[in-house]
Amino acid sequence: MNRRSFLGHGGLALLGLGYWSTTAAAQTVSEVQAKLVINATRQQLGVDPPVLTAVTLSRDGQTIATAGDDHSVRLWKASDGSMLRLLGSHNDWIRDLEFNPADGTLASASADRTVKIWNLETNQEVRSMSTGEHPAFCLAFHPEGKILCVGGFDSQIRMFDTGEGKLLRELATGDSEVRALAMSPDGKLLASAGRDGKIRVWSMGDNSKVREIEAHRQRIRALVFSPDGRQLASGGDDRRLRLWTVADGKEAATLANRSGKIHSLAFCGDHELACGTSDNAIRVWDTQTKLEIARLVGHTGSVSCLDHHAESGTLISGSFDTSARLWKLQTGAKNDVAQQPPADKASK
Repeated sequence: MNRRSFLGHGGLALLGLGYWSTTAAAQTVSEVQAKLVINATRQQLGVDPPVLTAVTLSRDGQTIATAGDDHSVRLWKASDGSMLRLLGSHNDWIRDLEFNPADGTLASASADRTVKIWNLETNQEVRSMSTGEHPAFCLAFHPEGKILCVGGFDSQIRMFDTGEGKLLRELATGDSEVRALAMSPDGKLLASAGRDGKIRVWSMGDNSKVREIEAHRQRIRALVFSPDGRQLASGGDDRRLRLWTVADGKEAATLANRSGKIHSLAFCGDHELACGTSDNAIRVWDTQTKLEIARLVGHTGSVSCLDHHAESGTLISGSFDTSARLWKLQTGAKNDVAQQPPADKASK
């Protein structure tokens, strides 16, 4: 891989973006490189670059937030990868980040047993919410932004009022930990999963358990609803990527991923599903044809986290290799999900 540093932008490197097409005749999986790489150095940060376990994109797609094992939240400019600011820190590993879809504040979940809310306009911590004796691990906002669901290293899902930081209720999952949460696009359902390999689907209306799915043989690490809310994707330690029909909980498909443990998932189109694994790659699947249509390469550590911004067609990934990578994707009638940039821009 040819890479050249873009001086003046915090260790940023720009790489050529590949191209693929999901025609029926296409059987070869193309390898695609990132449009943008954020690979900060110790000299720039003042500390060793953190292992990344959380990345997310702001509502307007202009700001990237990252966090990991150095306990800090950092903001980066999505257009060129320059670091904007250090928001602040927790006292332990940060495991998840989520932007509030209603007001643009940022939530962070940490092993220090707190969830913090950050105001990006003032760069201040708005409030801190305790998860008791247990580390926080995963987050899911309700689309209206008034409720934040939190899972962690115990059996409870905690729901907080984002305005006051008050604990509204707790849901007992019956599992020993909650590693993954996903909110349906309409905000009516919450899915949770963890160590026992079961998916539990909850009604956000009355907080009842709608169904329980015997999904995987081992720990589930990632869950995501499809953009239309009709399917739910899951993956984890058994290396199986599975799709479920939300209406009845039945399996819709098992995609042939056996390459590595699945750490992260993100839909990057109506039928395109990105999967980050422990073998350092991001695989993109067409959920209709059940075929792998592209492989996003460049990471040298497990791809721990993914987030997709639908309006800009941007996918962001974070890795144990300490880098974040931005992929510019486009989906449409022809199912072309990436475009080749002009040669002069690819080399900058």
